[in-house]
Amino acid sequence: MPRFFLIRLATLFLVGLPTILLAQFGGIFSGSAAVAEVNVDELLKWKAESSDGAHEIDAQHVLVDVRVPQEYQVSMIPGAITKEQFEKNQSQYRNRTVVVYCTIGYRSGQYAKKLVSDGFSAHNFKGSILAWCHAGLPLVTMQGEPTNRVHTYSSQYKVPAKYKAVH
Repeated sequence: MPRFFLIRLATLFLVGLPTILLAQFGGIFSGSAAVAEVNVDELLKWKAESSDGAHEIDAQHVLVDVRVPQEYQVSMIPGAITKEQFEKNQSQYRNRTVVVYCTIGYRSGQYAKKLVSDGFSAHNFKGSILAWCHAGLPLVTMQGEPTNRVHTYSSQYKVPAKYKAVH
């Protein structure tokens, strides 16, 4: 019995731990070339205040939410489109810089690498929607209505008190 337990423990350590670390630390362990990243301040420079107070992306950039529908249906960064919308109309964004985000930046970093390999100018939004929330910035529903709800993917990710985490 102890031998079996040790083998199971070793398997968990050798197989499970790298998977957990990859999920938590993203690109650090990916081994591939880094994609350009933008932070909240840089992204805000690329956004202009519209007349109704919503932040919209400028004409040189497109902001793409690469999360799955159950996540982006809770909320999005104002001015963003979904990955599906982007892929359906890729040709119209060919001359823009594509800024991608997810929950913390790992999935969007992987997608940004794909876009770069496909010939797009792409940046990963460092910290993604959680960084946006920690900066106290607004979120909207798919219909463009203001919301304080954000899908955090996991209960381990915390958001400031003004937001309601959904997972």
